[in-house]
Amino acid sequence: MHKLQLTMLPGEYWYGGHTNYGYLMPVNAKKVMLVDTTVVRSYGQANTLFVSNKGRIIWSEAGFKTRFVFGRITCTGSKAKIGLYQADDHTLRGAYHYAVDHFMPPDGTYPDELMFRIPQYCTWIQFEHNQTQQGIVDYAKSILDCGMPAGELIIDDGWQRAFGDWRFDPAKFADAKKMTDELHTLGFKVILWIAPFVSDQAADFQKLKDENLLVLDKNGRPAKRKWWNGTDYLLDFSNPAAQDWFFACTRYLTDKLGIDGFKQDAGDAMYYRDDDRTYGGVDANGQSKLWALSARHYRFNELRACFQCGGMGVAQRLADKSHRWNFLGLGALLPNVLIQGLSGYPYSCPDMIGGGQIADFRGPAEKLDHELFARYCEASALMPMMQYSLNIWDLGNPETRRICREMSALHAKFGDYIIACAKAASQTGAPMVRAMEYAYPHCGYGGITDQYLLGDRILVAPVLKKGQRRRKVCIPTGKWRLGDKIYSNETVTLPCPVDTLLYFERID
Repeated sequence: MHKLQLTMLPGEYWYGGHTNYGYLMPVNAKKVMLVDTTVVRSYGQANTLFVSNKGRIIWSEAGFKTRFVFGRITCTGSKAKIGLYQADDHTLRGAYHYAVDHFMPPDGTYPDELMFRIPQYCTWIQFEHNQTQQGIVDYAKSILDCGMPAGELIIDDGWQRAFGDWRFDPAKFADAKKMTDELHTLGFKVILWIAPFVSDQAADFQKLKDENLLVLDKNGRPAKRKWWNGTDYLLDFSNPAAQDWFFACTRYLTDKLGIDGFKQDAGDAMYYRDDDRTYGGVDANGQSKLWALSARHYRFNELRACFQCGGMGVAQRLADKSHRWNFLGLGALLPNVLIQGLSGYPYSCPDMIGGGQIADFRGPAEKLDHELFARYCEASALMPMMQYSLNIWDLGNPETRRICREMSALHAKFGDYIIACAKAASQTGAPMVRAMEYAYPHCGYGGITDQYLLGDRILVAPVLKKGQRRRKVCIPTGKWRLGDKIYSNETVTLPCPVDTLLYFERID
């Protein structure tokens, strides 16, 4: 058993571990918290990294438990040594870049520029599992008809014949190639949802079973695991032959049907077990990591789960958010993205605007909160990526439609700047979305998680509470322009009507 114990320094804040728990961070001496990456059991990205605003770093090559108890930190793990390191400049930025340099160097790549420049559109909330050729074409046309730009269009779960049978269901898609060509003509790139699960109804199931390409349980039988879509088997990504089979499936879709990339869902470590029998002898976290690494094959990509993949040039979507204001929904958006950035995952996609939990959208449209849609859209507008799903442009609230169009235009306006930040991240590992403490160390910003910087020149302060029409903004040193006014090194309270996103551009 490996163990590390330390005491927090005065005024110290710690960040890291699970991105899905970012809303509980940073951790200081007043908090009690357990973060367990031994086997990651939450949705979202994880890393075996914690960094502090005093320049300290905790890192291990394998998952471990970390207990924060009123200023005492205890890390325990059975798989690898847990180390404590110190950055020379004693800052959060220094700690993070120490980790980048020593443990997770950037691979020099980033997702396709269209993913940053133009909003993305996902068919999940609109159709759930009822994905059809005509419905998707009509969905794409409705985007253009309301004045929204064509971008990446993600066809979500329900297009395939079965899990692990990655061919279009002919009952829903009479001519998938014709559909893809039509969507391309309209200006869209076409992305397909895909997962590492294999149904016993898949055409190749028996082949995969006979050739030992599936994960086996501790008794040597193909492991059948419960997930949100039922109970299915898992492809063993530690087996090169299983990877070859998977990429043969995706090559058919890209080369023959013109598909541009993949939304790789699932792959969470919680669906594997450390005592599974696998070709490569990897643990549960290792399977999650291998699934994530496969996403690098395509410039149009998306992951919702990964382990210890800091520095990899793949889009990382936050775990599905509820259509709520609290920590299950909009309230977690910014803090979770900030932890993504400090965990080595800079290419953030803050989930679908309004939320991605399908149950929240079943029933009459009147129950939807248009103010929440507007604020969610504003909070996403100056993130690296923004993604729509529900066809808000077709709903009956003209004010919400106007705000969506304006925020989409704002995102496009800063497209060149966002891409410059992505390119920089691919070389330096620097977060695109930055915590105030990262950018301006030791200025009292350690606990701020409701405003952020995009790169080093855009300060963004969205509204995250229902009914709020004024909000406080902490302005750092430098000259920051909002409209015709310049602010510097001050805290101000400014009006923020429901159609307003407060953002400041640094001009010095």
